[in-house]
Amino acid sequence: MWYKMTKSQQEGYEYDEVEIFPSTVTISHNIHELARKKEQESIIELEKKVEARTEELSSLIQELSSPIIPVLKGILVIPLIGKYNEERLSNLIEKSLVELTKLKAKYLLIDLTGIKNVDPYTIHGIQKLIQSIRLIGGQCFIVGVSAELSIQILSSNVKIEGIQSFSSLQQGVEYAIQQNGYELVKKN
Repeated sequence: MWYKMTKSQQEGYEYDEVEIFPSTVTISHNIHELARKKEQESIIELEKKVEARTEELSSLIQELSSPIIPVLKGILVIPLIGKYNEERLSNLIEKSLVELTKLKAKYLLIDLTGIKNVDPYTIHGIQKLIQSIRLIGGQCFIVGVSAELSIQILSSNVKIEGIQSFSSLQQGVEYAIQQNGYELVKKN
């Protein structure tokens, strides 16, 4: 049922007059409609929360995915972990360039210990990173190259000539120290 106020005491009449007429909307239909509306509002609200949380987590992943670690003056290490897509590689290159310049470092050791499988796209991305670092006067070394990773890189048919590489981070750090003009001396 629907109703319509035709006269109201608030409008100056002596009494309220209400006109009542039948409706095609049943109570159960009205309740279902209200429930659907509430459900839709809840879904929209949850989707907004999920989207906000996803953005927050993506930002956190970007921050943590490739930390740049100062080892000694002029020497930085960046451990690569997991798979890299265009966005991650772009962020990696930008972050590396900024940090190398900011910390006035000359050497960047790219640690592949955390990479179990490598695809041609990631190899091209690493090459791009190395070229970018060279353009600003830095030098890159690849460290943490396992036998399995070496086989994958070679079978990808991507040329990696002219890139100094070491099987362990320790070897790479020692080499960078020597290149930087320092010497490791054992104290007695």
